[in-house]
Amino acid sequence: MKNEKWKITIKISILILLSFLTVGCFSPAIVTERLPECQLMTKELKLVFSEEQTQALVAGALETMLNSAEHCNSPECLLIAPLGFFAISVTSMIVSGSIVVVGNSIHWIEKEGRCKNSTTRTIVNNLVDSVKFIGGQTIQSTNDLIGWFKQQLIMDSPTYH
Repeated sequence: MKNEKWKITIKISILILLSFLTVGCFSPAIVTERLPECQLMTKELKLVFSEEQTQALVAGALETMLNSAEHCNSPECLLIAPLGFFAISVTSMIVSGSIVVVGNSIHWIEKEGRCKNSTTRTIVNNLVDSVKFIGGQTIQSTNDLIGWFKQQLIMDSPTYH
């Protein structure tokens, strides 16, 4: 029986140690990027490990564990605090990672719209060239669209035929 409790205590100690090694707070950081060829200065996001927040989290975990050690009579009871802090770490990574993905998607769209040699602009220019090659025309403003409609109305009127 004593040997079994010892094995359980070792397993729980390893889990606690692993949870402290993986605990951490993540946050998005802004990295300014200058693109002179696009005449653009954008802010890209990057997921970073925040040491100050992690130190505060670990200090809180240690304090909680020491306080709960006085009230806990079983090794399983000591697992609650480190696992809770591990959950905080995972949650901070998921939330901050989502912010970084959305922010960088917006950054990419802005860059693609402004740079002349971007993939999106190249595809659009090839499409426009293809439309013009087969005899079509591109409309770039509302005035061009209104002019095109007027021209079509005049061509379809009975007096024109």
